[in-house]
Amino acid sequence: MKDILVFSLFFLATTLLNAQHLSPQVIGSAGGSYANSSITMDMTVGEVVIETFNNNTILTQGFHQGNLKVETVVTDIKETVKVYPNPTTAYLTIELEKSSNIELILLDVNGKIVLQDKMINQQEKQLNLGKLAEGNYFLQLIKDNEKAVYQINKSK
Repeated sequence: MKDILVFSLFFLATTLLNAQHLSPQVIGSAGGSYANSSITMDMTVGEVVIETFNNNTILTQGFHQGNLKVETVVTDIKETVKVYPNPTTAYLTIELEKSSNIELILLDVNGKIVLQDKMINQQEKQLNLGKLAEGNYFLQLIKDNEKAVYQINKSK
């Protein structure tokens, strides 16, 4: 009788109480966790094994495998744009088929903004690139939610 009572108490304790609760955790040699109101980022150093098992549950060994979702809702500019001369030594001309309001952003190959300008109700604009170093740049033209990107070669 005593054995049945001990077994019953043990059975009730393990079924009524959550004996084990597993939450996602990582054991790494170094890393950190950063969070703000819109994102949580975890990073670790020293994980060398990456493997995912599926059997009604997912056990992940190795890198964090969270959900990453990137959405971009940008469409190409729907009007004819001419950018010349390319390559250029000093002045770059942007010509549109009709007068428009467009933001112009010139980026270097590292993504740093090196020149920023606007076309306000204009059909043509010249940008002076004479003081910029020789190399490749990216010219972004942004109109409302439309965007076009041109590679510009600046030579001496």
